[in-house]
Amino acid sequence: MTVRSALLLLLCGMFLMACTQTPSRPAPLVLPTPQALQGPPIPFHNPNLLAKSETHIRPIEDIAALLSCLDAGQTVYGIALQNSNVRNAPTVDACRIGRIPRGSLVEVVGAIEVDEPVVAEPAPANTRVSFTLGFVEDVQPIFRRTCNSCHSAVVKNVGLQVTEYGPLMRGGVNGAVVLPGDAENSRLWEQVDTGKMPLIGELSPEEKRLIRNWIDAGAPERRLMMAETVVETAPSSPSSTEPAPTTLWLQVDGTNVASVADTCVEPAGVDRVISSDLLFPLSCGVAPRMAELQTALRSLSIAMPAPVGTTNPVAGFTASAGVRVALPAEMFEATAPVIEPAAPPPGRTVDPSQTGIQAAAFNLPPVSDADGWLQPRGGFCVDQRLPQNNRGITALAFAPDGQLFMALDQSLTDNPDPLILYDAHHPSRSVAVYDPVANTRPVEIFDESTRITGMTYYGGALYIARAGEVGRIPDGGRYEPLAGGFAVNSQLFHANNGIAVADGWVYVAAGGVIDGWSDGPIEGIGEAGAQNVAAGGNRFAARIVRAPLDALLGQRSIEAFQTVARGVRNPYGITADPAGRLWFTDNGATNVPENVSAGDEVNLLDPRTVAPGTPEDATPYYGFPLALTGAADWYTPPVVDLPNTAAPTSITWAYGTLFFGVYGRDPGLYRLGRTTSGALVAERVVLAWPVLAVTTAPDGALWMGTGSGGLFRITPGCG
Repeated sequence: MTVRSALLLLLCGMFLMACTQTPSRPAPLVLPTPQALQGPPIPFHNPNLLAKSETHIRPIEDIAALLSCLDAGQTVYGIALQNSNVRNAPTVDACRIGRIPRGSLVEVVGAIEVDEPVVAEPAPANTRVSFTLGFVEDVQPIFRRTCNSCHSAVVKNVGLQVTEYGPLMRGGVNGAVVLPGDAENSRLWEQVDTGKMPLIGELSPEEKRLIRNWIDAGAPERRLMMAETVVETAPSSPSSTEPAPTTLWLQVDGTNVASVADTCVEPAGVDRVISSDLLFPLSCGVAPRMAELQTALRSLSIAMPAPVGTTNPVAGFTASAGVRVALPAEMFEATAPVIEPAAPPPGRTVDPSQTGIQAAAFNLPPVSDADGWLQPRGGFCVDQRLPQNNRGITALAFAPDGQLFMALDQSLTDNPDPLILYDAHHPSRSVAVYDPVANTRPVEIFDESTRITGMTYYGGALYIARAGEVGRIPDGGRYEPLAGGFAVNSQLFHANNGIAVADGWVYVAAGGVIDGWSDGPIEGIGEAGAQNVAAGGNRFAARIVRAPLDALLGQRSIEAFQTVARGVRNPYGITADPAGRLWFTDNGATNVPENVSAGDEVNLLDPRTVAPGTPEDATPYYGFPLALTGAADWYTPPVVDLPNTAAPTSITWAYGTLFFGVYGRDPGLYRLGRTTSGALVAERVVLAWPVLAVTTAPDGALWMGTGSGGLFRITPGCG
């Protein structure tokens, strides 16, 4: 995913982006630079007694070559650029009869060019049978993929839930958002048409058109077969010499199409078609070999798929059960080159028995939207403090004397100032100190700050990570900047993230400058290239960096920092455990298939295994993990791999284990527990949103702050 501040999530509206005009023909495609290939010769038919012509593999460079190949009676082989719906007719409103997973090898056997409507004159009406679009079959999957973090059953920004039909049609605090039959005046489409939504997730032009067409069709809950009266039209003479615009649909071989649960009845004589925008053509006449397919997938930043239950000999991973990938078995023949992943170097693997976590798992049931808000599970007590606070809490830190420091954002009770929420550099935040024993009103000690994402107290001073900078506030003193120049993408809320001080070192979990929904997977370019992309070229971004505390206080320069770990996208929280090891959360991308980890995870780093002055390319690499298509000798796996779009936030050690916040999928407060088999699992113990800050008090109690202003003390002992 990527992290995106929960304050930004509070502005999420109804969802979706502006509809864009589909070009008449896709732009010419350019194949990657040919590489040296291994394996058997390219197969072809030799001349024979039946006088069959030779069929050599012919690369396809553009749409004209694709059509020429089909006209010659040959099959076109290509790669599905994304999960592609297969329709029974060349229109987005046609019946969905199957699905082709992203990265699959597709056999194209024909093409259909469809003329776009032009000015026409009416003709006699007739009646035809058609299918309406349905929310459950067509719209709900899109909303669940892109709106879950802002408008689910748990998180109902502006009172709106869009992941279920009933709540969507009821609307939110501002009234109805869907006017059946009238997309133009529907608030939902207004957000789509202006490009304001979604803030998380990106739609294809086909999906955008589908949303509007569904509303105009009456916004039904399910598809209906209906008889409709239509007026056949004949195009009038065009007013110019420009040809009528056309769209290209491709007929695919039925054996490459996976079944779907919500398929409609397949009519006789069906055409299995997909939009040409969803295919990257590779060759004409003969299927590409394994090495050729691997090269093409890497050039497209797509992970190499494998048949269900088999191991991909190139990427070195096993496909998830139930995920059908259209690769013929002969692609994995013994003659294909087999690349075995190298064994990880000593010290790079994560042994659960060495993590120091002894807390037993509660064996809680799976998370559910039915959980009550702030109703703890597993035997915890929750004590709310400062119930009148209406400013978001983005970071917490305790001093040894029990004073609690809070990083406060703007008030969220009314319409927030967009200049504040959308600009990490806008000076509108503050730091306040609160006495939990006296329970007095917090007192601001630093106001008009840029966005604050991490705080920690050490040696008589509060250390702060804020937009692009690290600084401190000594006891009784003023704020002092210590280092500037960290990468910040203001609108994506990627700042310095967490900060920790341990064993005389200052550690900063420095975020990247890209976000999952817009940048997509980072694959096929190697660890150095992926690192540079995520960091935006900044050598202090998308990394865990550290500086000797005395050197930082003396130099007051970012040059005091050095890399201790790489391969993180947006590490929101970082903390040290009693053994001196570092734990950090990472936010991954949001636009990847469910069977591929997006990089939302909890990681462990022992900084003592990385000596000062270690060359950067020798430091541990966590791989986003989308820089990977499989195992690699430089990859450090997570301790816990979280569901895609979980978006973990702050983290702290308490009660013998790690507690961390999640503000994306299944939001709340989580802890790590050890099962009877020794495995580590993450269990939600409190349902709350958005959890942005957690810390541990000197008395061992756990404290939690939310972006909506909630402040809570959490202790064990309640049934």
